[in-house]
Order: sequence, then structure tokens, then C-alpha cells
Amino acid sequence: MLNTKVVSLSLAITSAVLYIACAAAFMLFPIGTLKFFNTWLHGIDLTIIASEKPIRMVNILVGLINITVASVVTGIIFSTIYNSFQRRGG
Repeated sequence: MLNTKVVSLSLAITSAVLYIACAAAFMLFPIGTLKFFNTWLHGIDLTIIASEKPIRMVNILVGLINITVASVVTGIIFSTIYNSFQRRGG
């Protein structure tokens, strides 16, 4: 059985760290970061849709809050489903 609180908080912290790392990479190396993520998207060119606007700290903070909350919810849902399968023995 998974501890729902531990799973959801672990996922939230992991997501927050990755989000901050991504934001920092984009602020320091915008073109390189776009090229890096283009390799993940199988033909979608992010440079075409990339904004020319400077990144605002308030947007980073709101995104960080959003990804953290979404990760907590995802962790709760995941561990609940996992535990229900465990109880059924399968």
C-alpha cells in the first residue's frame, strides 16, 4: 500500500524542482532550451510559437503553484487507484 500523503508530496516537490530548473534554463538559455524540448515533441517546432515577451517572475510563481497543486492531486489520484488495485490482489 502506498502512503497517499507521501506520494502526493513527493510528486509535488519533484515537479516543483523540475519546473524551477526549466524556468531557469529558459531564462539563461532560451534558444538552447527550445531546441532541447523540440527533440521531445516529434516534429512540433516550438520556435514558431515561442513568445518574444520577457519572462515575468509573477508568471513563474503562478506556474509553480499550478504545477505543484496539479501534482498533489495527481499523486492522490494515483496512490488511491494503486491502493485499490492492491486491495483486490491484482
